[in-house]
Amino acid sequence: MKTRPLILILAMTGLSGNALATESGSSASAMPTNSEEWVRYLSDFTRNAEMMADPKKFVAAVAAVSEPGFLIAATNAILDPNLYAQSMSTLADPKAYSNYARMFDPATAMNWMAALADPQFINAMSYVLTDPGKLLRWAMAPMDPKVVNAGLNLLNPNAYLRLGSAALDPRVMNAATAPLNPAWYGAWAGAAANPQSYGSTMGGWMAPNMGMAPMMPTLPTLPGFPVPYYPMPR
Repeated sequence: MKTRPLILILAMTGLSGNALATESGSSASAMPTNSEEWVRYLSDFTRNAEMMADPKKFVAAVAAVSEPGFLIAATNAILDPNLYAQSMSTLADPKAYSNYARMFDPATAMNWMAALADPQFINAMSYVLTDPGKLLRWAMAPMDPKVVNAGLNLLNPNAYLRLGSAALDPRVMNAATAPLNPAWYGAWAGAAANPQSYGSTMGGWMAPNMGMAPMMPTLPTLPGFPVPYYPMPR
């Protein structure tokens, strides 16, 4: 679906709350724009958890995967060896740790609490799942030549021969042999120890001199009292 109804756009961009209004421009520009990009995005273990940490991205993901075009793209992608090579390489990437660790950030829970209490978020999800135009597209999907071609590709023996060559892809072999490299464990340990892997809030708690047990306060000193002088008796 290249064009979205105005109500969905307003609902996605108008989510109230500071937690929903904060989003970096780099991440927004990197979001998929078509079904093929969504398939690659969801198979990328260094990025696919972003939608679980951001309610706005979650609405966009549900809107994309509930389209017939996504089913066509996904059916064609499962017969593409490049998809498996890409997924394997991202699964062995230490960035995959921070991709999922950010969901434990308390700010993520606050984002979802604010979203679930926001009528615009509820309206956006309701519209995405009950869009009459989308239901009509699903009803017409069996007559779409693209759907028929995707189904016929599943019966093509040559497609499975291509899948057999995926094991020889250098990206798959590098991902499979990565645990044999001691530096790989160091990279994963570094990702686990990096405070930024856990989001802004958890990162602040885990940063040096932050998040540690508070030191016991220094007790005030008692004021000095003069000691009277008593001469020794003779």
